Amino acid sequence: MDSIWPEAIAAFEAFLERVGLTCQGREEFPAFGNKLVQYAGAGIGVRVGSDRGEWFVEIADLDGNSDKWYDAAIVRDLVLGPGEDVLPLGDQIEFVERNWSAIVSRFGPVEGKETHARLAILRKERAMRLFPGMWLSPYK
Repeated sequence: MDSIWPEAIAAFEAFLERVGLTCQGREEFPAFGNKLVQYAGAGIGVRVGSDRGEWFVEIADLDGNSDKWYDAAIVRDLVLGPGEDVLPLGDQIEFVERNWSAIVSRFGPVEGKETHARLAILRKERAMRLFPGMWLSPYK
């Protein structure tokens, strides 16, 4: 497998550095073609990666709940309202760049607890849309 990263990621990394984040690491897993680069700073983390060719952007509140990473579409639902469950890489990057201040604010100390509660609800709603049969009780 090759180690070529999409050009959009290099530009996104430059954006992340401009807003004060630093690269925490870059990994490649050639067996499946998976890649991951992670940035962090001022209590927020952003990682970009591919899982078997599918690219994603995820965001974490490093101060409030560092073990939970949220994909860009869920964070978009939180910040802007509902939309597609899966976004192309370019749309994910564009959303993060255009809404960076709002994202940082939502994960900050004032709104952080409410943000995590709302994101949990949004995740459950998405799961119910994508896997409706899992939510039906067999005892009805």
